[in-house]
Amino acid sequence: MVGVQDKKRSSFGGLLFLLACLCFHLPAAAAPPFYVFDVGTGGGMALPSLAEEPRMARELGFDGEGTALWLGDELTTNLAVLREAAMPPFLLLTTINVNPAKGPPYDPRLPLAIQRLAGQPATVCVMINGLPPGDTNGLAAGIKALRDLGDLAAKAGVRISIYHHVQTWTETLPFTTQVVRLANHPQVGFNFNVCHWNRVQPGQDFRPLLRANVSSLFGVTICGSDTNAQKWSNGLIQPLDKGNFDNRGFLSFLDEIGYRGPIGLMCYAIPGDPRDHLTRSMNTWRHWHTPP
Repeated sequence: MVGVQDKKRSSFGGLLFLLACLCFHLPAAAAPPFYVFDVGTGGGMALPSLAEEPRMARELGFDGEGTALWLGDELTTNLAVLREAAMPPFLLLTTINVNPAKGPPYDPRLPLAIQRLAGQPATVCVMINGLPPGDTNGLAAGIKALRDLGDLAAKAGVRISIYHHVQTWTETLPFTTQVVRLANHPQVGFNFNVCHWNRVQPGQDFRPLLRANVSSLFGVTICGSDTNAQKWSNGLIQPLDKGNFDNRGFLSFLDEIGYRGPIGLMCYAIPGDPRDHLTRSMNTWRHWHTPP
């Protein structure tokens, strides 16, 4: 009997060793999709260059595009350009208005544009204008507009995300998340933008807010950024290999709280050759996601 027990122990130990080896060799978790948020590269690329920029970004290893949402017939044409370049649109930016005295809540072409996005992996991000930051007089109009757009987005299979931006109604992230909760629509969420966080709430801890609202965190844009900077170029927005904001720690935190969406590289107001700063940022991204 002693020999039998020894064999069992030996077999069990061998099984544990095999499992340990298998676990050790499991591949690292895949990096999230990483896209160019082209508002723009080098200060904004002209529309005639649209076909050029996605091809360059794809060549450098990016997975898709973020750009302004085209509201006219050019949307269909430009989506075809992105499709040909194998660069799907992950983020498309537009605006809405919460002050009836300043006009309608959104461009009348927006509903059709959202309808045309069916089948795309896009999130329609909205900058909300019309009233000063946090002005509660805009809640009724803002919530109605977001719910209406959320219904349209649901039919198209896309989502609506509030883009917190300096000097807009939803300038601060706490107010933005409050608006999302009041809208109470499954297709309506919010973005986290590193550069705007550092401009509006520098040095504050974003983690409790994001952890509490991760289910409605629909988009993230990052960049190299100095946390106490005031200027955009060479301050709040830089290539990923510069700035003192801990982007690598931020990405680890997103993984910890379960955010699995795409990550955008903010390219606005970065001077110089777009290929240079996109290459530098991609090299940094790959370094962060290369197993030791």
